[in-house]
Amino acid sequence: MASYGILPRSTFDPHKNNCLLLTSRRSLLFGVLILAVANICFSAKAVIIKLMYRYEVSTQSVIALRMLFSLPVYVAVAWYLHRRTNNVQLTRNEWMAISGLGILSYYISSMLDFWGLKYVTAGVERLILYTYPTIVLLLSAVLFKKTVTRVQYAALLLTYAGVVLAFVAEKGLGDQRNLLLGGALIFACAITYSFYVVYTGEYVHKVGSAKFTCYAVMAATVPALIQSYLHDGMDLFHFPRQVYILSGWISIVSTVLPTFLVVEGIRIVGANNSGIIGLIGPVATIVLGYVFLGEPITPLQVLGTGVVLVGVLKVLSPES
Repeated sequence: MASYGILPRSTFDPHKNNCLLLTSRRSLLFGVLILAVANICFSAKAVIIKLMYRYEVSTQSVIALRMLFSLPVYVAVAWYLHRRTNNVQLTRNEWMAISGLGILSYYISSMLDFWGLKYVTAGVERLILYTYPTIVLLLSAVLFKKTVTRVQYAALLLTYAGVVLAFVAEKGLGDQRNLLLGGALIFACAITYSFYVVYTGEYVHKVGSAKFTCYAVMAATVPALIQSYLHDGMDLFHFPRQVYILSGWISIVSTVLPTFLVVEGIRIVGANNSGIIGLIGPVATIVLGYVFLGEPITPLQVLGTGVVLVGVLKVLSPES
């Protein structure tokens, strides 16, 4: 018999509800924390690369060392996941697509990024890279006919106005060789990475994000090592000890660790929130560049960074 107006005691047990609320808040804070750490780790990549360049390490060697140091971890994780989780049978075309996306992101995009870092500061590099959400927006509009709102168009203009301000600031930092070339290379990196973001969804959903990342990195290692062999005969073991320490840092701290932290963080807080938390990245790079590379921080650079972050925030905002 129904008991109208009377709910079970557990329904409004204040102690139980408070515990659930506290657990939810702790989970959210944990998600925010690991995403913040992941973005700071990613941001350190540009600083580490520029430190490696001080030892006359070529771009090809930097990429090869990064892949060699990180590959064992990804192979081990892929093997563990293969044994412990359900495995979806992939067709040859799907394997080729995953491999192609991995090469696009972890090899081609990385090459463009690392090459561009020869000509611009770490702070400007991260700022240009962080325009990728705007490129994803435009690609989605062109490829998938998604509507771009007036607010988003305004955000695009604001974002690129901020990049221009950052370039003006960069011009005032002394003798900057081929600044436009460096900026163009890094923007090309942002474009190729945006294609990677747009087309990964189907495969990530099918095989799982952690496995997808492992497969993508393993595929990208092949052309990276081939290029190193063609460029310098894979002569990677004659550098000073500091180069291998930095290689460990860029491989583990700025590649392996953040790729898995981001996956877990997005699971906890959601994709939109993770993009907003990512705003910490460009700021962290500017600070790290100042501390470890002695790169100056100018008012115009700070203004440009702020404008870019506001523009990207509006692109990521759900009400846009």
